[in-house]
Amino acid sequence: MKVTAVMVLYKQAVEESKTYRTLRKTLLKKENFSHELELIIYDNSPEKQDFSPDHDKEISIEYIHDPRNLGIAAAYNFAWSMAANNGSDWLLLLDHDTQLTKDYARALDGMSEIDSAVAAVVPKITSNGTMISPVYSRYLRPLAGEQPQTGLQPEPVMAINSGSLIRLGFLTEIGGFNSAFPLDYLDHWLFHEIYRQSRKVWVLPVVLEHELSVMDYSQVSIGRYKSILDSEINFYKNYKMDLYSSYRKQLVMRFFKQVLTVKNKKIAMYTLKRILNRKEG
Repeated sequence: MKVTAVMVLYKQAVEESKTYRTLRKTLLKKENFSHELELIIYDNSPEKQDFSPDHDKEISIEYIHDPRNLGIAAAYNFAWSMAANNGSDWLLLLDHDTQLTKDYARALDGMSEIDSAVAAVVPKITSNGTMISPVYSRYLRPLAGEQPQTGLQPEPVMAINSGSLIRLGFLTEIGGFNSAFPLDYLDHWLFHEIYRQSRKVWVLPVVLEHELSVMDYSQVSIGRYKSILDSEINFYKNYKMDLYSSYRKQLVMRFFKQVLTVKNKKIAMYTLKRILNRKEG
């Protein structure tokens, strides 16, 4: 089994990344992961870093700087292309703040003979003691529902990108990652596509800690909010259509809550514009 891993950075030093620090202690050690591994560090930051991976000579590490900051879909598609060219069987998706463990590396190490129907292998992810991934995708509020158990998932689930191992053959079948979701809701689209193509997800018996990025209206800019909301609406309107009606009702309730509680009224007004099917350029 050959794996290409891609770690995406934005305004984060490689050596300070929690993912990279724990990666060096886990997957980059042959005693934990015996298969061939190549790592792509894809940096969307404005400035290129002075990074040299000489201390990891036994692993092929390539640093790519892309100041255009086109999001994670572009980074993943670059890595998918590289993985296909180098004969990899799987693509491992990583962000900068997931704490990898030896148990996780060893669990991946044993997945080489997994059934071909499985398109993704994912760990359980917790944040502050709460399991946030994977979740059943039949819910609009999945964290409040029951949680998937270890093993093959016959019912559709959604998992966050970081820590997910995606089969290269499946990515080739679907033409890579959807550029309509350059950053937000790319994971929702990917796992929706897995089940739409009658493939399966396998959940590992390991738990990783992840710093969940929760949208704080006091911190998020109006530009960032527009990006999140546009992607969210795109997903439910054009892909998860069975939940679109319920989602629209939830969006109306979100608008009223924003009017009452969010200081930046531009956020509430943009929610209203999207409810009315209007979109700013």
